[in-house]
This record gives sequence, C-alpha cells and structure tokens, in this order.
Amino acid sequence: MAPVRNVVAELLDWLRELPDCVLGPGLSAAELDRAEGAVGVTIPPLWRAVLARACPVARAGSGAHYPDWRLIDEPAVRALVDAPVRGLLFDVEHNDFWWHAWGAAPEPMAERLSLARRRLAEVPRLTPLRHHWYVGPEDDSPVFSIVQADLYVPALSLADLPTGRSQRAVPTRQWPIGSVPFWSELHAYAQLGHHPELGFAQLGRGGL
Repeated sequence: MAPVRNVVAELLDWLRELPDCVLGPGLSAAELDRAEGAVGVTIPPLWRAVLARACPVARAGSGAHYPDWRLIDEPAVRALVDAPVRGLLFDVEHNDFWWHAWGAAPEPMAERLSLARRRLAEVPRLTPLRHHWYVGPEDDSPVFSIVQADLYVPALSLADLPTGRSQRAVPTRQWPIGSVPFWSELHAYAQLGHHPELGFAQLGRGGL
C-alpha cells in the first residue's frame, strides 16, 4: 500500500523553499475566521490547515506580495483579493474584453463597466496565495495565475503545488480545468480562445 501523503507538511516544505517567503507563526481558527469575514473569501480547508501551522510572509526586501491574514495591513490584503476583478475591469475599459454570458456590451463605457462589475460580483471570490496566484474555495480548485484576462494554471490543485503538476498535465480536450464557476472557463478562454476549433472562443473577446 502506498504511503498516505502528508500534504500539509509538503506544502509547508514547498513554502520554505520559496526564496521570497519566510514562515511566521500559525494563525488560530478565530484569526482565520476574522480574516475571511473581513475580506469576503472562503479559504480552502487544506490552506487553512497550512496557515494554522505557519503563515507565509514576504521576505524583507524581496518585493513579494503575500496576504497578511492577521490583517495588520487590511487594505493590502483587500487589494490582493480584489486584484483579479480589478484587472478584468481594466481590460473591459482598455482592451475590449467582454464575457459573452454577460449579455450584449453596452456602448457607453460607464454602463459597460457597471454591468461587468455587477456580473463579476456574482462569481466566487478567490483566495490569494502569493503574488498573482489564487485558489477557489474548495481544496480541488486549480491554482490560477491571474493577470487581467490572462490566466495560467501553475498547479492543478493546492496539493499539486509541491508536485509541479500544472495545466500541461491535462490534455486540452479535457479542459476547462476544474469546476470553479467563471474562473475555470476564463482560464480556458485565455489559453485557447484564439483557437475557434477548441470551443472556447465563444466565451469572450479581447483582453489578451
């Protein structure tokens, strides 16, 4: 019988090896609950277990961005949480990005941004891990690298962060990767939407 993976320990080892990260003391359940409520995210159970053991923070002078779940700088955490939506709104305004499921794009830009903002308020809020890496509320969510409407999956799940299994491990015929509403499809569109025969071009336009 194969040994059972201690995924929390593996994730902690993975964090220790990151050159821009140091591990601080773990957080209590009350601290994690407070952070979730303050910034409106649901941290996946596996990542909560990691944070209960140790909290990753940016190494001094690295310029890295890790969420401060103790909320010493709550606006900075909120900015990380809001960054994916903020980047998409930037692409709506400046790069002709539009998600067809939102309906027809209004011509006045103010109305277009207002509609996009309302639609994006309905999608899951993602938990920031580090820099522009995010995860949905469930342990089996892919890890998404998100810069505006450009998405990549560097890990198929939190448990795959130490293994290096990325989107390349999944044939494109089996995409979208994961089932995170909107974000899994946006990833497929970002990577494959310019190939009409792969079936994702109809999801959106622009922003890439």
